[in-house]
Amino acid sequence: MRRNLATASGRWLSGLAMLALAVCAAGRAQAEPQVFSLYDFQFENGAVIPELRIAYETQGKLAPARDNAIVLLHDAIEDRHGFDALIGPGKTFDTNRYFVLAADAIGGGESSSPSDGMGQEFPRYSIRDMMAAEYALVSRGLELTRLRAIVGRGAGAFAALEWVIQHPEMPRGLILLGPSPRSDANFQVVIDAMVSTIALDPAWQGGRYGNNPVEGLRRAGMLYFPWSVSTAYLDRLTPAQLAQEQEALAKSFADWDANALVLRLAACRGHDVAEGVVGDVDAALARATMPALLLASASDRLIGLAGARRLRASLPHATYTEIPTELGYSAIASRPGTAEGDFIDRAIRGFLTPK
Repeated sequence: MRRNLATASGRWLSGLAMLALAVCAAGRAQAEPQVFSLYDFQFENGAVIPELRIAYETQGKLAPARDNAIVLLHDAIEDRHGFDALIGPGKTFDTNRYFVLAADAIGGGESSSPSDGMGQEFPRYSIRDMMAAEYALVSRGLELTRLRAIVGRGAGAFAALEWVIQHPEMPRGLILLGPSPRSDANFQVVIDAMVSTIALDPAWQGGRYGNNPVEGLRRAGMLYFPWSVSTAYLDRLTPAQLAQEQEALAKSFADWDANALVLRLAACRGHDVAEGVVGDVDAALARATMPALLLASASDRLIGLAGARRLRASLPHATYTEIPTELGYSAIASRPGTAEGDFIDRAIRGFLTPK
């Protein structure tokens, strides 16, 4: 099911809130995605789905050595268009130089999702399941063995970390925006509050609804809004601006199928890289020996900075930088042309440029 995600007004338009908003210009023609199918896909919890579809798009051309691909892993509330503003000739992910792949993660966009009809019967998936499906797309569907870089934002950064821990031989570089090795207590409480708000809508019916519980979804977005920015940013808003921006985020949440959103949030809530391979965070991160760029928002109070700083200390070849901003978590999805977006653009270009 396609979702038309709303944008917020004011300076907050430069970013996406956590679990961020995919920004697409109204009425813009969308390319038809390609679809990769995985048959009898087994999830981490043992559940099996007969056919798992992953919708994706590519831009640019593979080099003769087939080693110039960049894989973009979007945030929890985005779809494959979440990075669109950064992709194209001469842009951050320059399609004159790179073969750029963006896919819809399990559970949303045009990939297999609870909204297809399974509802509550859709398997409870994890960040590692999301990674495994996209790894299969790249390694089996596109038959690539080397990548120039894997780029992840928010939940996509969780998935990118899992990728380089479990398949460290594939990427030459790792770029993480808003990263952390695990979902901490603060982040979990915010997710619990959003899910509880959806469940309080009488239309929810335990997830077996006939009509999508839109009001619960809207209120979950309103609850989430202050966590997506900083106190300093909120203090600068007039009451009218605050209401406008909060309502814009509420509307974008209401565009989701409720089961799809709840399961996506649950996948984010449960993530911990220690559980994937070796049972220890530092031992898991030590497997990621490629150069890594870590970009965190200096004012992030949703995911926070402690996780990013731990990655700086534990990843063998990490470059760490904080985006100077009052935009909070939403700064990590800022577009070029804003102070935050230009900061991100410079950092990524510098990382990708051969030394």
